[in-house]
Amino acid sequence: MSVSEPVAVAQVNELEPESAIRIPADRCGATEDIALVRAEDGTFYAISDLCTHAEVSLSEGFVEGSLIECPGHGSQFCLRNGHPQMPPANVPVRTYPVEVRGDQVWLTPVPNPVEP
Repeated sequence: MSVSEPVAVAQVNELEPESAIRIPADRCGATEDIALVRAEDGTFYAISDLCTHAEVSLSEGFVEGSLIECPGHGSQFCLRNGHPQMPPANVPVRTYPVEVRGDQVWLTPVPNPVEP
């Protein structure tokens, strides 16, 4: 598997809107575990699974709209660009390209460039 090639990581029906699952790094070819998130509107996003504040798994957090909240200390991150929206985190999480092809969700294990 090439690290820049998309990898099928989930079935669309595995995630309800406003939910997340952890995709282990060794399953997708990334250098870190990924939180695969389905937003309220059904859009899929992929972000680094670890909160930049306290290394808590974001896939165990709470999804509301286009935000995910860390279950540790309540930091919220934008699913679109990874930027923190609520302290105590002040460093963005990485985001990854994700797309739906038929009934499968595909992840490209190379992070998106950080948006300002």
